[in-house]
Amino acid sequence: MTKISFIKFQNILKSYWLFFLPHHLFSRFTYIITRTSHPLTGYLIKLYIKIFKVNMNECIESDISKYKTFCDFFTRKLKPGIHKIDKSNQSIVSSCDGKILEFGNIKNDSIVQVKGKLIKIAELLDNDNSSIKSFEHGSFASIYLSPKDYHRVHMPYKGKLSKTIHVPGRLYSVAKHAVTSIKNLYSRNERLACNFKDTDINFSVIFIAAINVSSIETVWKGEVSPPYPKKTIRTSYDKKKIVLEKGDELGMFKTGSTVILLFDKRIDFLQSIKKGKNIRVGNRIGKISSKIL
Repeated sequence: MTKISFIKFQNILKSYWLFFLPHHLFSRFTYIITRTSHPLTGYLIKLYIKIFKVNMNECIESDISKYKTFCDFFTRKLKPGIHKIDKSNQSIVSSCDGKILEFGNIKNDSIVQVKGKLIKIAELLDNDNSSIKSFEHGSFASIYLSPKDYHRVHMPYKGKLSKTIHVPGRLYSVAKHAVTSIKNLYSRNERLACNFKDTDINFSVIFIAAINVSSIETVWKGEVSPPYPKKTIRTSYDKKKIVLEKGDELGMFKTGSTVILLFDKRIDFLQSIKKGKNIRVGNRIGKISSKIL
């Protein structure tokens, strides 16, 4: 067996036991434990910091004893100035701290999960026709938030919230072994798409839930999940004035997962953007094209 084949075999073994796991029950247990103050809270936080090498010097609150629950620690805020938002005209910035898994053009109405695995936009957005049309010939980026990362999600550009689409699904892991092994992973998992409009562009920030993601929250609604939806919930915000600026916080994971950004055809990614590159909130990743379309 070659090294590549062995790694592929390892990834399959790590991933396919997830098919038999009661995802929501397991994550509900995590939800309760991480929101409960108990004698082990401080120890668990210290162990987590040590294992994942969390940089507490960046946190507004570096004193572990001040975090009453693990969830308080996990959703920690960072000091002002840690995230430098690129304010240049018509720049597109990263929504989160993490690693760029894939990015590029939306071709044949599909995005890339990993090389050799595509996901249809229609499946990702649960056949929401108006949303699908907005992103025809557009572009995308998927960013993985690792356990050590800051887990609040910010705006890649200014925009008015037009619609949210909360799609039910499983909670498979989104770690590398699962992403490379499980077909249509992002469209199988529960997800929340937040669609925004501006005079310049249309874009969507999609929260992909995963195993142990015990909650997704937005700044306009609070906790969105749980409860986990039994059917797709589409909510229009056209008549409400929820407008966020580039770099503003729009939501958070409790605990973490992956964010997928969808843009219409007016976005060009920077040549400096690479797969596997670590990126932070506010880092410039693209710009609005000046060419006539």
